[in-house]
Amino acid sequence: MEHEDEVFDIVDESNTVVRQEYRGVVHRTGLLHRAVYCWVYDTQGRLLLQKRSPLKKIGPNQWDLSLAEHLQPGESYREAVVRGLKEELGISLQDASNSGAVLVGPIAQTHKRELHEGEFHDVELVQSFRLEGFHDASSLKFDDGEVIDVQWIDPGSLQSLIQECPQNYTAWLQAEAAYLNWKP
Repeated sequence: MEHEDEVFDIVDESNTVVRQEYRGVVHRTGLLHRAVYCWVYDTQGRLLLQKRSPLKKIGPNQWDLSLAEHLQPGESYREAVVRGLKEELGISLQDASNSGAVLVGPIAQTHKRELHEGEFHDVELVQSFRLEGFHDASSLKFDDGEVIDVQWIDPGSLQSLIQECPQNYTAWLQAEAAYLNWKP
């Protein structure tokens, strides 16, 4: 879950590390840090969404993009995708790649994403990736308490699903999908 004592690299606007700080301080004060998103597609072109735990401070019980992960100190965006896929969904990138899946990205320029909700101020430099051709849905495991469910959707329906019930989807899923012109 959210560990307030987890340490993040703090970066400047050019994405250069300037220091490190605890997660709790970062999110209370809006310090700029790094995050990565990954959109997982199966061999039929369907998009995987995950449902966040009701215990999450932000976005509880909301549908989220396949993966949203903060980077650990010194970690590259790609390394964070590989780690996050394993930790949150049980997807081994090596196993998925051996079965024909391909990690693509970043699929857009590194960009700033801000979310302010009450005393929570998340200010991130984000990169998005895609895992294409994933075929082993039976290997999905989400027993770490962060994810409680997953669903596969037609990516063409994402915009209409969000417009019908925006409260069911995380703010960053909505913002990133719009940033990518609804074609993640």
